[in-house]
Amino acid sequence: MTSRMNEFREFVQKHPLLNDDVHKGANTWQSIYEEWVLYGEDNRWDKYLKPEEKTKTKPEEKVNNISFGNVKKVFDYAKKINPDNLNKTLNNVQKVIQIAQTVSGNKTISAPVNAISTFSDWWD
Repeated sequence: MTSRMNEFREFVQKHPLLNDDVHKGANTWQSIYEEWVLYGEDNRWDKYLKPEEKTKTKPEEKVNNISFGNVKKVFDYAKKINPDNLNKTLNNVQKVIQIAQTVSGNKTISAPVNAISTFSDWWD
């Protein structure tokens, strides 16, 4: 288990320009530590990265607090869904509903089983 101070040391190692700021007298380690404890490792620390590191860790673009990285993850997940399996599952659910309606005495169903077309028509 790492202590809070060890986490801060790792943070300082990731942001080596903090050391320059302290040596110039622009900041103290105490004030940096307190700010780190309060705000965490958000984008405010990017100015203390080495220039080559800044290009590696550019922040994700956000629109209305939704990052494009998260949207991409959702689409990647949706791509993995097999439309045929989804169609089979929906048909099975519809059959269960029909059985439940038959048992309860209500036989009305709004769509026939084949009404759910294969999703591959619009999926690809």
